[in-house]
Amino acid sequence: MKRVITLGIVASVLVFAACKGGSKKEESSENATSEQSSNSGEEQKSAPANAPKEYAVTITPDSAILGKQKEALVKVTGATAIALTDPDGKDNGIELTFKLTVTNKTQIGDGRSVSIAYSDSRLQLDNGTNITHDSGTDFLRAQPEATSGVESWTYKVPAGAKPTALNLFYDDTRVSVGVALSEK
Repeated sequence: MKRVITLGIVASVLVFAACKGGSKKEESSENATSEQSSNSGEEQKSAPANAPKEYAVTITPDSAILGKQKEALVKVTGATAIALTDPDGKDNGIELTFKLTVTNKTQIGDGRSVSIAYSDSRLQLDNGTNITHDSGTDFLRAQPEATSGVESWTYKVPAGAKPTALNLFYDDTRVSVGVALSEK
């Protein structure tokens, strides 16, 4: 049901954006020519021939509430995925990096600090396996009524597999956020 609603919203936005483009006035040929030359320059800069392959990462939902008293709000603020290849061009998998923050929702004086370890998280793959982190900048830590800084957690997805979910654990609770990759 959620997918149907999401697809309906996306389709509506696309139709609305397409209809808006038709109402623009014609520009002079000078402006159109200068725009074409600047756009082609941007395209060349954004995708050099020797750049590594990148994937667009979609996180659904982008936040999760953890803890027995629902005191930890983890938010995925961004993610990047880069294809790993050896010098011969052989696929060695994907390096997937998440940028996360945590907000401690307990009140000052009533609560304790929150710490979520990247070593306890698991990345679920489409082949049914779960993998642990490859590296991370630090744990997610926040004092009561505070939000942590952004931390990066990196996972190395084996060749031929795709991530499906990031499982987060805190205070004997577990929450998953969906992960999907698409080609840029």
